[in-house]
Amino acid sequence: MKKDYSKLWEIFTKFFVTSALTLGGGYAMVPIFKRKFSNYMDDEKFGKILSLAQSMPGPIAINMAILIGEEVFGIWGIVFAVFGVLIPPVLVIVLAGTLVGKYSNELSPLFNGIYASILGLVLGVLYSIVRLQKWDKQKIIVLGLALLVVFFFKSMVIPVFILIVWWEYARRIS
Repeated sequence: MKKDYSKLWEIFTKFFVTSALTLGGGYAMVPIFKRKFSNYMDDEKFGKILSLAQSMPGPIAINMAILIGEEVFGIWGIVFAVFGVLIPPVLVIVLAGTLVGKYSNELSPLFNGIYASILGLVLGVLYSIVRLQKWDKQKIIVLGLALLVVFFFKSMVIPVFILIVWWEYARRIS
């Protein structure tokens, strides 16, 4: 029985450490899971688990924890693996929320910089999309009307958007 508990602790620590130290989200964790659990399953079994985890709804890290935990130790493996993969990001979110609330004035320049970089990224994507468009009079008129509605009639954005979509749809089917 002691061996079983040690296996549960091993599952928990492998998922906990991987989740805590991996940057880049769930897909960055996949090769680490493959290496850490190679003594429990071969490459073919891991490939099947990965395929199933990708087809399931939800974050891939949680899906991998569920499937690997079940493969290694059954229902208790699922519980320990999921807690192992969830605890680090939850702690980081709680810590970040606490620090932001406590030091919001000191962190204001950091958030302004983050805001500026995100704005730059969005504008860069917008520029590349606009550049690839083939512009005609109708697109320019629709864009101009949309900008006017957004700036001057904020409460009318959704009804006007629905009207434009309906108008374009009616124009195309007739």
